[in-house]
Amino acid sequence: MEDNWCELAIKSFETHEQEAIERLCQLIRFPTISAEFAERQADFNACADWLRHEMSGIGLENVRVISLNNSPPLVYAEWLAAGESAATLLIYGHYDVVPVDPLDRWTTPPFEPHLRDNRLYGRGASDDKGQFWAILCAIEACLRSGGKLPLNLKILLEGEEEALSSHLASFLQENRTKLRCDGILIADMDALHPQVPLIMYGTRGNCTLEVRLQGPRRELHSGTYGGGVENPLNVLVRLLASIQDGKTRRILVPGFYDAVRAMTAQEQAFLEDLPITDEMGLAITGAPALAGEEGYPLKARISARPTFEVHGICGGYCGEGVKTIIPASVHAKLSFRLVPDQDPQVIGELVKAYLLRQAPPTVKMEVSLWGKAHPATVDTDAAIVQAGKRALQRGFGAPPRFVRGGGSIPILNILQELLHPHILLTGFGLPQDNTHSIDESFSLSQFRNGVRSMIYLFEELTNKNGHVS
Repeated sequence: MEDNWCELAIKSFETHEQEAIERLCQLIRFPTISAEFAERQADFNACADWLRHEMSGIGLENVRVISLNNSPPLVYAEWLAAGESAATLLIYGHYDVVPVDPLDRWTTPPFEPHLRDNRLYGRGASDDKGQFWAILCAIEACLRSGGKLPLNLKILLEGEEEALSSHLASFLQENRTKLRCDGILIADMDALHPQVPLIMYGTRGNCTLEVRLQGPRRELHSGTYGGGVENPLNVLVRLLASIQDGKTRRILVPGFYDAVRAMTAQEQAFLEDLPITDEMGLAITGAPALAGEEGYPLKARISARPTFEVHGICGGYCGEGVKTIIPASVHAKLSFRLVPDQDPQVIGELVKAYLLRQAPPTVKMEVSLWGKAHPATVDTDAAIVQAGKRALQRGFGAPPRFVRGGGSIPILNILQELLHPHILLTGFGLPQDNTHSIDESFSLSQFRNGVRSMIYLFEELTNKNGHVS
């Protein structure tokens, strides 16, 4: 390839940038909420077909929509014209999004993208449609300007990441040969600041549960029966409170911390290097004060320590005025973010056993494990990670920091086990993007720098004898 192919590709993207943003808007318009897949199958099929058409149009080959039983389709594409001697990079992304509730708090409708203040607003703008779209735009710019790439590519987009990728593992297992690669790229995270890009060297795991309590056969008048019949909502609140110490925020489930792996000296150094302060946390969240496990700074609490959260409680009456009842049934949705080497299945069983022991005989209780994701770490010395470090510095004009991410990517450790252990996990979002919240958005400046960084990455990955790892 020409010596200046990188700069030619960047100029090509800049020439067609507005068109790329308009196409991203089209992608955001698809309401691909994986939690509502049963009702939205037509939307998922339409989005997958749109992606197939777009990926074919930018010059990728063997582009196809892959149907899976009772789950969103996958979209696969490849470009293998660099030849057998060239390295092969697998790119993973997801086109599904989380629910939009509360809908009435959005400034503009979540699936009608709007541009304002150099930001593109809409559900999925940042997580993850905008981020994998930046990679596709980088590929398109390279093929448009020079007709080829310096390495082979395989692209896999799924529609179930926000639902813990429950059907993807079997597909990967069955297609290991087809998906063979020399390294994996994922862009699905936030930077700290436009001048502080990040490379994630690990993610927390996740264990999600639902707790259901049944009391009387029907709602009861609290004046007539209060004091004689157990209120399942009262019991639920007491049970949830018993999981965590209210002062230290330590989780009280016996055995919960037994498998927690201590951070290495290198990980401690990475943590110390992160410019995360309490003031930053307060400014970003708008919380009246910060909280979390005693004895750890904010930067550790949000990434390197396990946590417990209640996401919702349903039951009783919450409408206008007062309705003095004892509800018949209630339920709550919980999750535990986990760190190496905690096993979500083991944690789920520990929590279930703990709650069943605490529950009084005055209610019937069911505890269900809804989903699980294992924590994962990557080798920061791997060639693909070091290439990413150089590419991000070139694209954003600042060296990236290494961080263990607080969120979960359910498929990460499965990708490592089945396809390749070396993964570059980065992203172009910002804390202000409001991912998983109302008014999600994506900075167009970050989008531009993300495209540039990915073009540089393709070059960096092939600088040394064409080997990714």
